[in-house]
Amino acid sequence: MNTEIISRHPELSIKGESVERVYGFYKDSTFLVNRRYQRKLVWDISEKRSFIDSIMKGYPVPLVLLVDVEYEATSAYEILDGMQRLNAIMAFIEGEYEVNGRFFDLDSMARTKQLLDEGVLKQREPKLERSICTRIAGYQIPLSIYKFTQEGEVDDVFIRINSHGKHLSRQELRQAGTINNFSELVRKLSASVRGDSSEGDILYLHEMAEISITGKELNYGINIDDVFWIKENILTRDYLRESRDEELLSDIISYAVMEEKPPSSSSVLDEFYGRKNTSQNRQQQLEDAVLKYGPESIIQNFQFVHDEMKKVMDISGDKFNILMFDDAGLRVPRYYQTVFLAFHELLIVRSMVISDHKVLAKSLKGIGKKHINIGGGGGRWSAIERKNNVNAVVGVVMNSFRERSEDDPVNDTWITKLENILTQSKTEQNLYDFKQGFITLDDKRKFNFGLLDKIAETASAMANKSPNSKGYIIVGVCEDSKTSERVRTLFGVEAVEKDNYLITGIGHEATVEHENLDRYFQFILSKIRSMDLHEGLKQSLLKNIRLVTYYDKSLIVFMVSSVGEPVPYQGKFFVRHGPHNQEVKAEGFASLYKMFS
Repeated sequence: MNTEIISRHPELSIKGESVERVYGFYKDSTFLVNRRYQRKLVWDISEKRSFIDSIMKGYPVPLVLLVDVEYEATSAYEILDGMQRLNAIMAFIEGEYEVNGRFFDLDSMARTKQLLDEGVLKQREPKLERSICTRIAGYQIPLSIYKFTQEGEVDDVFIRINSHGKHLSRQELRQAGTINNFSELVRKLSASVRGDSSEGDILYLHEMAEISITGKELNYGINIDDVFWIKENILTRDYLRESRDEELLSDIISYAVMEEKPPSSSSVLDEFYGRKNTSQNRQQQLEDAVLKYGPESIIQNFQFVHDEMKKVMDISGDKFNILMFDDAGLRVPRYYQTVFLAFHELLIVRSMVISDHKVLAKSLKGIGKKHINIGGGGGRWSAIERKNNVNAVVGVVMNSFRERSEDDPVNDTWITKLENILTQSKTEQNLYDFKQGFITLDDKRKFNFGLLDKIAETASAMANKSPNSKGYIIVGVCEDSKTSERVRTLFGVEAVEKDNYLITGIGHEATVEHENLDRYFQFILSKIRSMDLHEGLKQSLLKNIRLVTYYDKSLIVFMVSSVGEPVPYQGKFFVRHGPHNQEVKAEGFASLYKMFS
């Protein structure tokens, strides 16, 4: 039976809701996650099972804190505390993992039975006893629902509930308690490197699973062993769960942008995030430096340097810690920081390019032992020590760099960017679209002009999503193995697989009717210029189209941005619903224009 206690605060209600009813909220897209302050989904399978076991035994569980908000013109609950718990329940019900060797019986609840009958959910075997599943479905989850009236209250409450006991790590509290350009920069870049980035900050709870950090036991999300920091033995799994990767990036960014190079320590990070005040006012100095260079420029430069380092490590064939020391047991965050900042000095500050990645990889072999002196490891790392180590690496590797000529591509490598887009497309399908190429895959192998029309229609639909919409159409990505196999048969191109996408690129197409990629790219641009497309959107597409590389694959990226008003294509208006375009009929014109007014 549903019970409710009216608190003394008129904006707060505390009530118990059954697991079955909470699952209904979940399927109706009622639960929201604000990634600006919420931590990652990081519970491993043992923690999930332990929580479900508590429910099975009828033990009390902590209060789930929710904020009553309006999102996309409907009422919703933003999760303030309890995201891991809610996710554990929903994942167990939908058969993503078992407890005591058995899976939830979908016939135990009306909603799951309906979804089972419709083929949306599949029953996994062996099933947990029906009586136990019914008891789980009826278990009362304690919910505290608050309606905030003033801006900033939600952040204050979030910090207060996580400041006592072991809830958030020190870095997570720093991030949650600071809203400025630097903290946003660190948050976005960290998600970018981990691979759990999202285009927007607000996601539905069911979308979080796609970008959660999981282990091999859970067949969804991002396997923690595939995350860059773990894969290269730079950080441990526990360090990643504690957001030490964000501490590392905070150190790197602050050093890269500040004129007076700072030391590295937990205390200094507290100053950067305003959690500790000193006469130096480091938070303001850092914020001014970020604004000076511009957050977007810093992100672009970071990703460029990071991608170049990944290329070098791939060529070396070694994980980063082995490249440094020939020792698989070491975790080496400060060594990574040193090498990254040396690359940053050469690639960004001195505007050089790598002349030979293979030679550079060889010069890095054993450099941690021979030329980098971190000292005792933990604790404070002085500014002069950091600078000396960076300069030492610069001196060793500089022969593998050369001056950049005017026609050198600067940031045309999209390794990290493309991987983030592939991840984001799983949760925000209406702003992403992928095409294998412009050349047909039949025996005629002719340029498909109809595909250009389809891209123009999709671009107009993406631009009509909202006044601030931003989407991507990428040519050179296959969405199934049948298509990539056909590309291999016709052109001898082996696909690169990433997140179930098969990247074949469009380099092979240039040889069909054009001599090289550049001429092929210019040909496509000329066709776009002649299209019957809204002039503002056309100019935006022409300005922002990119020919980029992902390892050895060349892709064409159409970056689509709203032009501030609804745009037609060939006299018709389109909007995106998931991965499909839908024409707006006359009765929908008023709603479309109202959104932009």
